[in-house]
Amino acid sequence: MTELFLKNQEIFHEYGVYEIERVARHWQEPHRHYHNEDHLQKLVSEIDQLMASGRVDDAQYKILLVAAYFHDVIYDPTRNDNEERSAELFIQLADSHPTTQLVKEIILDTQRHIPTSELSKTFIDLDMQVVSQSSFKQLLDWEKKIFKEYQHLDYTVYKAGRMHLLRQFIEAFPQNASNLQRLIDYLEVHRPKIGIYAGSFNPFHNGHLNILEKAEQIFDKILIARGTNPDKEDSGQDSLHLKVLKHRQTERFSGFLTHYVTSKENAADVTLVRGLRNGDDLDYEVNQLRFMQDMKQNLRIIFIPCDMEYEHISSSSIKNLNKIDPNFSKRYIPE
Repeated sequence: MTELFLKNQEIFHEYGVYEIERVARHWQEPHRHYHNEDHLQKLVSEIDQLMASGRVDDAQYKILLVAAYFHDVIYDPTRNDNEERSAELFIQLADSHPTTQLVKEIILDTQRHIPTSELSKTFIDLDMQVVSQSSFKQLLDWEKKIFKEYQHLDYTVYKAGRMHLLRQFIEAFPQNASNLQRLIDYLEVHRPKIGIYAGSFNPFHNGHLNILEKAEQIFDKILIARGTNPDKEDSGQDSLHLKVLKHRQTERFSGFLTHYVTSKENAADVTLVRGLRNGDDLDYEVNQLRFMQDMKQNLRIIFIPCDMEYEHISSSSIKNLNKIDPNFSKRYIPE
């Protein structure tokens, strides 16, 4: 557990919160890129400054701190009830305290950024400084992190929703309208680099995950596309319904892969990602590439080899193992 959580243990205990490690684990979840410990640390530092300057008293300071630690303790970009669930977890972990209800209300107020008390307004102002006070460069950094958190959405859907929200922010925070408009103008023309990692993924295994994680270091986003391979038997199960893929975009497609790639090029620069286990895979992929180039002359493609420890893993081998011992084959499938 980091110093960020250890330094305020006494305040946690005053509210009856003893499962501090549980709170910390939530903030350290891998799908968080903006709503993480860095964001929390900035909030805590701002609240510390309020206390040091005498702008809040001791009781208000503790309320703001507890609200900070719990306002995004539950954060799942695929859901729209994070604030309610965060407030519920706070009530679940905390004992009776005179200001428990006020902390809960502050947490709930962050959903629409509409304060129901003066202290809630203070907290929301701090929480929204990234929008109200940031330079264009800082807004751009914020935008990239938010985009990473919403990888599960198709980019066209994400872009439309994001532009709508930013226009609302211009009305709500006119003091930073110029920089917010610059961000909107940037998004209007920005074409992210998106990789399409396509395969039959029948099933999706640790070797596939290794390739995926490498590709994510290269591109702004990776879309995992499961197609139908006429040479492979389909189990009929959704092999992409895995916890590890929950915050990533997954789709099914049929027909030519090149047609699917083209369908994603309206708003992004798209590259096809192909994984390799060994030289035999490369021979096969190069042969397939010639056909795909006949269908799509401007096709961009990248080949990524898996790490040596995954070279022996294949979907067909896993299916054969599963017929004999399902428990053994599970070790090759991510959660």
